[in-house]
Amino acid sequence: MASAPTAYVVSQGEELLTGLTLDTNAWFLCRSLTEMGLVVRGVITAGDRLEEIEGALLRATTGADVVVCTGGLGPTTDDLTSEAAARAFGRPLVHDDEAMAQVQARYDAVGRAMAPSNRKQASMPTGAALLVNRQGTAPGFSIDVGQGRLYCLPGVPSEMKSMFAEIVSPDVRAFVAIDPPLRHTFRVMGQGESQLQGLLGDVPERFPGVTLGFRAQMPENHVKLVAEPATPGWDDAVALVRERLGRDCFTEDPTEELAAVIGRLLLARGHTLATAESCTGGWVAHLIVSVPGSSAWFERGWVTYSNRSKREEVGVPAAVLEEHGAVSQETARAMADGARAAAGADWGVSVTGVAGPDGGSPDKPVGTVWVAIAGPTGTRDRQLQLGARDRTMNRRFSTWLALEMLRRQLLRTPVPEAPQPGPETVP
Repeated sequence: MASAPTAYVVSQGEELLTGLTLDTNAWFLCRSLTEMGLVVRGVITAGDRLEEIEGALLRATTGADVVVCTGGLGPTTDDLTSEAAARAFGRPLVHDDEAMAQVQARYDAVGRAMAPSNRKQASMPTGAALLVNRQGTAPGFSIDVGQGRLYCLPGVPSEMKSMFAEIVSPDVRAFVAIDPPLRHTFRVMGQGESQLQGLLGDVPERFPGVTLGFRAQMPENHVKLVAEPATPGWDDAVALVRERLGRDCFTEDPTEELAAVIGRLLLARGHTLATAESCTGGWVAHLIVSVPGSSAWFERGWVTYSNRSKREEVGVPAAVLEEHGAVSQETARAMADGARAAAGADWGVSVTGVAGPDGGSPDKPVGTVWVAIAGPTGTRDRQLQLGARDRTMNRRFSTWLALEMLRRQLLRTPVPEAPQPGPETVP
């Protein structure tokens, strides 16, 4: 079998080297190229210096069939990718009328005058193919270097991702022969890596050629199976892992988030949801409304941070707060019940806790969180002891675990049977 085509990613920008910006572009591109079936050999990050970008492009194109570079296509003096590519491959810069028209059209669409500096964005290496940017002013380009191809895309993530999906991915598939490996991902809540290893560790031995991998993305974990095309026993390996994970696996779609799964479960039951959050500060609701179409099942949410808001917004009795405090089983249950009732929703979710780093006590240390789920079959609650993690991690864990608790309650709630058609009426 022929070896898989290789790829490099080049990220350009001083802000990446100084740590001011997290390089999510490289993460996206490495994942996307790998899923397509290419072997990513490395990521090179260059600063805003011409010789550094030139060197990065030369090194990457020497060692890969496909190179994707992001950043440095803007109108300012530190945007140097086009010039670096021109120098690296002996292709003098030329003005591209089509690229200039694209830049002008973007400004015309928003009713703004184009600055003279934007003309720089229409300068491209000789022989480069224009890559249309439908979301921004920076056109991209591609050039063939030896047996490989270099794609230069803008650094704005939304623009880069759109251009990769619409232009680069189809072009790469046509440019290189790809026989992608078999891949299957299980996203899991409720089991740590060591538990998963013990549960699934025999899979590679039972199915030679199938590789088992784990990835922690706390608080969830991913189980990944990989094999060469047409590996014997692949389907049986996937079925075995699915059976062993059971309900701990919330999706087998690597791109589907937990909140989207909850949306599917609610829609299947014709139910709606409301939230009342204290320590998570609206994070549960944020994940929910990040799901397209969530308005069909998410009624409303409250951030009830103070005791006053808990009383006034979701009806937590003053006596409960005085006797048990804001971080308590009783308050969490009252918040979930109150949110459900106030919204007229089928389900209510609440979170209240001590996120830290201060505010803990001997009986309620930092990381103490109560979650409650109110639904058609009653109200259930759970205490979390997350320990002395930092504030963000405590809030993150509380958010995901609240959603997971809701998912499991929904799985216990039957889906209504579809109405059966009645007997036909004979006229």
